Amino acid sequence: MKYLTIQETQYIGPLEDFEERVDVLADALHDLEDVDPGIEDPDLAAHLTRGRVDVQMTVEAEDPAEAATKALTTLRTAVHSIGDATPGWETRRAIMHVAPVDASERMITKVR
Repeated sequence: MKYLTIQETQYIGPLEDFEERVDVLADALHDLEDVDPGIEDPDLAAHLTRGRVDVQMTVEAEDPAEAATKALTTLRTAVHSIGDATPGWETRRAIMHVAPVDASERMITKVR
């Protein structure tokens, strides 16, 4: 089954180069999409002055927990591939949303 996932994360590095880091991260996610048929349409939205990054992708998985794990692992792999680190980010600075693609209207979130 296909799930839409959205990961809300917080970049904690210097914001002077944040936009560049987001561009490089987007490229890394697309590179992972090219080699993993279970990942589709990765996309990023960023708040450049706050360091917030929302990462959306469609994931093929058996259930929502597996979809969340795959999305988290994919993002973590992309972050590491560009030379950034992730200690503690998945528990202290991230929120994960997962819904079946055909019911993705359930993922209504507040804009911060």
